Amino acid sequence: MRKVLIAVSGGADSIALAELMIRSRRRFGLELAVAHFEHGLRGQDSLDDAAFVEKFSVERGLEFVGSSGNVRSFAAEQKISVETAARTLRYEFLRDARIKLDCDAIATAHHADDQAETILMRLLRGATSSGLAAMKSRTNSEYGLLIRPLLKFRKVELENFCRARNLSPRLDATNFELDATRNRIRLELLPALKTFNPAPVETLCRFAEVAAQEADFMDAQAEKIFPAVVREGSIVRAQFVTLHPAIQRVVIRKFLAQVAGTAKDFGFVHIEGVRKVLLNNLSGVELPQGLRAELRHGRLTITNKFY
Repeated sequence: MRKVLIAVSGGADSIALAELMIRSRRRFGLELAVAHFEHGLRGQDSLDDAAFVEKFSVERGLEFVGSSGNVRSFAAEQKISVETAARTLRYEFLRDARIKLDCDAIATAHHADDQAETILMRLLRGATSSGLAAMKSRTNSEYGLLIRPLLKFRKVELENFCRARNLSPRLDATNFELDATRNRIRLELLPALKTFNPAPVETLCRFAEVAAQEADFMDAQAEKIFPAVVREGSIVRAQFVTLHPAIQRVVIRKFLAQVAGTAKDFGFVHIEGVRKVLLNNLSGVELPQGLRAELRHGRLTITNKFY
């Protein structure tokens, strides 16, 4: 890895990440650049965040690239949540910035508290076991190589790091509002869990790591039998019904990812719907993205109802 693009929002987490990478860049022979996306959600505060991050970068001699977007408008157009729209636009910007600056990876400031919040959010939304797997420190994604150096750190440790070094990160007031699922998990659910377990974040992170290992094993098993079950762009029902239910779900997820390009839009309900079609010899089921799973003559294929 030669050059890394650091995603910096201006908050304590990303400022700590940038400062730590600056301090260790010579040891690892890294060239660093900073990227900031202004979501347009907080008026002047958002503009001040962008100015702060640019100033922070310039003062440290780092290459800086910034952009902005109308998240609320994009969310309305795509009929998705503001949170999902913000993430989509931000990561598309980071991908483009990585390519523009010829960076090998994108570094994000996800930490242990983020990990715990993500697990709880996915659990409440009905994720499969693979969906409860921990974020990894390195992930090859559609946006490029993502690295997450801070996953072992608690948020309070990063805040203390900034305080001890007289850094003055920006404060996002929306982190303390109760109108987003993740914020409610952070402000209400995790504190409530402390009445049952004094260290819920650490416990959830351990669980997520085990889930990730088990998901890797299941993926490896599914990969071995995939060619026998999926032929010529379809799932062969006669082969599929002989599999263990856990492997069936992994095969369906991999099949959907192969057809749609990604499995991120397909949750447990969709995967289970396809599984029931195959097990009960049903005609088909509707899926996201205008897709439909259809079973004909013992083979399940995916069609697009708009074409």
